[in-house]
Amino acid sequence: MTAAYQEGLHREELTPQADAPKVPTSFEDLGVPKVVLENLLLKHLSAYPKSDILHLTRSMGINSHLIEEMLSNLRKKSKVEVFQASPDGFLSQGSGGNSGGAVRYALSESGLQEADVAFAKDAYLGPAPVSLTDYDEMVKAQDVRIRVVTKDDVTHALSEVYGAERLIGVIGPAINSGRALLLYGDAGTGKTFVATRILNSLNTSVYIPYAVYAAGNIIKVFSPQHHKKLTAPDDENSFVFKEQFDRRWALCERPSIQVGGELTMDMLEVNHTEHNRVWIAPLQMMANNGIFIIDDLGRQPMPVDTLLNRWIVPMEYFFDHLALPNGQQVTIPFILTLAFSSNLDPESIADPAFLRRLGYKIQFYPLKDHEYRALWEKIAGGRQLNLEESVFDTLFDLHSRHSVGFYPCLPKDMIGISRDIIAFEETPPTITPEIVSRAWEVYFTADGKGGGAR
Repeated sequence: MTAAYQEGLHREELTPQADAPKVPTSFEDLGVPKVVLENLLLKHLSAYPKSDILHLTRSMGINSHLIEEMLSNLRKKSKVEVFQASPDGFLSQGSGGNSGGAVRYALSESGLQEADVAFAKDAYLGPAPVSLTDYDEMVKAQDVRIRVVTKDDVTHALSEVYGAERLIGVIGPAINSGRALLLYGDAGTGKTFVATRILNSLNTSVYIPYAVYAAGNIIKVFSPQHHKKLTAPDDENSFVFKEQFDRRWALCERPSIQVGGELTMDMLEVNHTEHNRVWIAPLQMMANNGIFIIDDLGRQPMPVDTLLNRWIVPMEYFFDHLALPNGQQVTIPFILTLAFSSNLDPESIADPAFLRRLGYKIQFYPLKDHEYRALWEKIAGGRQLNLEESVFDTLFDLHSRHSVGFYPCLPKDMIGISRDIIAFEETPPTITPEIVSRAWEVYFTADGKGGGAR
């Protein structure tokens, strides 16, 4: 039960699992207090002075007539000034009437002061947030368990995995169950690689909100680091109403978030610091409708029991309680695939009660010799390198003498070292027994077992 370390997978066209969120046409439809939206508009005008309606509409992700209504209200309060473009291209203060030039808006002195107050309370700057209710409904509509994954789906998802036939029969039911997984086995057997490819079997995309309004605060959810947009820029700017959806949401691939030994408990709560003053969603909230991989279980700074106990309620009831920095608490959906990966014996890192709560415990093994050889040939070919036939005699002898399994991480790493040697010595692009022996020597420690397998 293993995986190959290959670079990139072919992505088919993804279709949204849920209906697109409709474009809100009123403040009631937005589900967020108008004062919150006005404060956000003030911050946008402070950050981007003399913006026009189009820029503000795109920046906040809401209808232009709602932007205009807020601007009108702010003008009545003397918070906003209007500038009219003259034929020579200069901006001058005007009444905001339609005289053929572009109308732009900027903050007055009192508006700037109010924007500073808004920034001090909450420095979020981006599309308007969605309500917690709308978020809850969308996450539930995009639950991976709604659409049953078939054997063909999983076979396609693991098409780049060597030894996949030993995985398909357990991975498929595990995905459909929606329950947490424990992937365990020696370092380098491909646990994390397989986990990151689980979502390829779903062939669906999801809507991720840029931010959620909860308990009087804006929580930033969308992260370019963790979410990959599918919507093309031209589609985002479309003016055809039937092609539009609520632009407070981004159409994305299902999220795949991975964290290892650097995980701390703070990363699992809403994060807010005096430095950035933006409320950031915890990792599991960013991973909703996707997969959250906790790699190297047992190597985090906190005790394993503390980390595992954090997941008991979410795993059992599919919701999570978040404590906000201001002392309030909100409940969010917990609808994702939670995967733990460890090189350690499960019995040594978790008590039987917790192990019973894990739906699937999947052990990974080294590759078989013919799979290992095929992987070497494929990776070498992809790097435009040849392999002398006798290389495998030397390679298999090294594995046998040092009692090292056929781990799928080794071909990629050792071929990389071999290529470095060939490039440095300006020899023909062929990996010889001598080169592979030298690569083994620098990759592993003196006992032949301390390499970079992972």
